[in-house]
Amino acid sequence: MSAAHDVEALLSNLALLKARSSAVRFTSPLAAPREGSLVLDWPGLGDLLPDGGLPRGVIELAAPRALGGSTSVALEAVRAGQARSKDAWCAWIDPEGTLHAPGVAALGVDLARMLVVRPPRSQFGRVAVKVMGAGAFEVVVVDFDAVPEAACGERNHGSEGAVRATGKRKGWAPEVLVRKLALAAESSGATVLLLTDSTRPRALQWPVALRLELSRPNRSTLAVRVAKDRRGRIGMMKTVAFRPLQRPLLRRAG
Repeated sequence: MSAAHDVEALLSNLALLKARSSAVRFTSPLAAPREGSLVLDWPGLGDLLPDGGLPRGVIELAAPRALGGSTSVALEAVRAGQARSKDAWCAWIDPEGTLHAPGVAALGVDLARMLVVRPPRSQFGRVAVKVMGAGAFEVVVVDFDAVPEAACGERNHGSEGAVRATGKRKGWAPEVLVRKLALAAESSGATVLLLTDSTRPRALQWPVALRLELSRPNRSTLAVRVAKDRRGRIGMMKTVAFRPLQRPLLRRAG
């Protein structure tokens, strides 16, 4: 797993990763049988998903305080993405530095093909869009609610005069950033997972292909509800067994 990257180091690495991505071929049995969906090696979970797996595009994994099993599901998606090809890379945007390398490796994720980016809060949105724009990754995970709205990007919503007066640019609204990620995912064919806090109020719906609401009723159970699907296939909350992990995934639970 990569150490923390500043923006300039990230940009220099993306050129190499983009070149590598041109050799990717989806030959693994886990490559999706239905419309390119990413099949997870998690017994029972695929039965709860509209296409039997995670579609390409932006997927929101919403859980209380961004915990509740969303990190575990995202890590399984990274492992499945890497299984599509020996050249397949994945990325994780981790602004708070909570990802725990030993726990990630214990789940079968190849750390040598996982780029972890820990951008400053002020550059979070720009870095997320740059990572997606590289077109080099099968799966990109964004720890979205680790940062406030003001850190979503650097584009101004006000007047140019205000920018000149303050010397600062306001961030993108979250729905604007999600739209940018969705457009980048559409062109690259990547799966983007947003880890969000389901308890946060939201004025507008986000343009995601799929929204899963996750929770942990107890230590052995994962509750899943399809709250939004681009084809309208929503459902009631259902449960599957939560797979026991060999060691903690993060310095926080989830």
